[in-house]
Amino acid sequence: MKKATVTYTAPKGEAKTLDIGGTTLVTGKPDTVVCDDALMARLEKAGGMLKVEGVSDYTPPKEVSKGDEPKEGPKTEAKDEHIGKAHR
Repeated sequence: MKKATVTYTAPKGEAKTLDIGGTTLVTGKPDTVVCDDALMARLEKAGGMLKVEGVSDYTPPKEVSKGDEPKEGPKTEAKDEHIGKAHR
């Protein structure tokens, strides 16, 4: 994965936003984009409406198990009120 700061400049008459790799870029506002190496290479070559800076390798953080989360215990069924009583 790669990470970079990307600034989108919308051409006249085009949409003011652009979705890239799950990130919505707003024209004129730099934002961080994380995507696979192939997409980042295409972004770097796009030129014109995309300015790509600070490309670096990126490894997403692993989800950490908290360990102190309550664990679901065994399910218990409601006791039948009639157990032990004579049926009439």
